[in-house]
Amino acid sequence: MNKLKLFISILFIVFSETSFSQNNTLNLDSLISEVKQNNPQLKALRNKVIAAESKIGQVSTWEPPQIGVEFFNTPIESFPNPFENQMEYDYFIQQMFPFPGKINNMKKAAQNNASMTSQEYFTLEKKIIRDLENSYYELFFIQKKIEINKDNQELMKQFVEIASRQYEVGMGKQPDIIRGQTELSTLINEGINLQKEETDTKTMINVLLNREANSPIEIVLEINDTIPDLTYERLSRLGFENRPELKGMQFGIEMNKSELAISRTEYYPDLMVRLMYKNMTNTGNDFWSAMFGVNVPLAFWSKNKFTKKVEENEANIQKAEEDFNSMKNMIAYEVQNALVKLETNRNLKDLSKNTIIPQAQQTLQSTIATYQTGKTEFLMVLDAYKMLFNSRVDYYMYLMNFMQAKAQLEQAVGLKLNEIISN
Repeated sequence: MNKLKLFISILFIVFSETSFSQNNTLNLDSLISEVKQNNPQLKALRNKVIAAESKIGQVSTWEPPQIGVEFFNTPIESFPNPFENQMEYDYFIQQMFPFPGKINNMKKAAQNNASMTSQEYFTLEKKIIRDLENSYYELFFIQKKIEINKDNQELMKQFVEIASRQYEVGMGKQPDIIRGQTELSTLINEGINLQKEETDTKTMINVLLNREANSPIEIVLEINDTIPDLTYERLSRLGFENRPELKGMQFGIEMNKSELAISRTEYYPDLMVRLMYKNMTNTGNDFWSAMFGVNVPLAFWSKNKFTKKVEENEANIQKAEEDFNSMKNMIAYEVQNALVKLETNRNLKDLSKNTIIPQAQQTLQSTIATYQTGKTEFLMVLDAYKMLFNSRVDYYMYLMNFMQAKAQLEQAVGLKLNEIISN
């Protein structure tokens, strides 16, 4: 009866279908929406974007005017009261007018800086989404390993029980019992470690979502591994067009060009205008006066300050352009690397699902039949069973790697998979 029970358990596993999804699933899209809304790094960078956008209004206006009063021809004996016996009060307002074009260039520089900061935000957002997806797929793999481990433990308990009964009636071998007990202990230890891995992965997801680290996550995951064939030429083109890093660098180049234009306009003088009303207290004859002044940026003792600023901004533009070219090369590498990983793991998981697992199932069935006739040891059945379970673990590992490669590819291109397919 115990042998029959064991055979039924084995056959159930042999003929059960490999499951790729379960009910009561937590949609990955809902997790992505939550992480985009609540992740503290993204929140911080959103404020940085707001600050950069606020800078535009600051540089688009003139400096505030200066107003004041001057106590002119004040008698010494009236000190410290300037209003006593005061002969003249001079009221003035003064405004600095920047040379035409300066403010416009400063506004362009601030706008490009704000746009560059926005792309920095999108870059971080895509990185965090990839981290979340990697943890999601890793949790899926760990849960599958836990399921397989539990199945193995149940089988091993039955084996130990059967081996013990066989030994009691003189038909079994004691080493079979010891080996079975050792394998069971190993599986229990592995199960404990898997529980820890599951907890660690859930903690990482909580941290990304800005939840308490020990918040319970009651999720059963699902995987949709339907991904069409993609080509490097198409993906690299989309990457060059959509990667936020490249867009940000383009805005950075334009910002440096605006700053170069600003530094060149520094050669031209700003205008200062001052209007004054003179209140003559003793004569009753009041006056007004006006003053116009300019700064002299080309004075020999200050000229070097402006020429070196121009040289600095020219060098910054060249650096930004070379960084842009370097990033294009990096994007090409990342796209190719992700595509190779995607196709490699696609082939491995398909081979495992369609060939290796069916072969392992056939091997186990054949070994069971041979064992029933007494022509082989029970440990051969055990080895065949472990081969099947290991092939199932390998399949889920390839599936995890495949989906993580998909997430890597999305980050490399700068688009989600459905956007890649539609472009």
